Amino acid sequence: MQEYVCYTNMGKWKFYAENDIDAMRVALYYCHMDKEEFIKIEFGLYTSRHKTLRICLIDDKNNMYTL
Repeated sequence: MQEYVCYTNMGKWKFYAENDIDAMRVALYYCHMDKEEFIKIEFGLYTSRHKTLRICLIDDKNNMYTL
């Protein structure tokens, strides 16, 4: 299990997941249940493996927009 931090419009919270896909699934589920707006997920904040997971829209011209 790895520790992730989910950021929403109401604050942030820590949770554990097996991988990035599972982390996104868990975060979106609880944001929906708590009626919060999902912003991003961060992993490995204090390590060299730091990464951020967000939801993006790619249009037909391959332009990317962060939602």
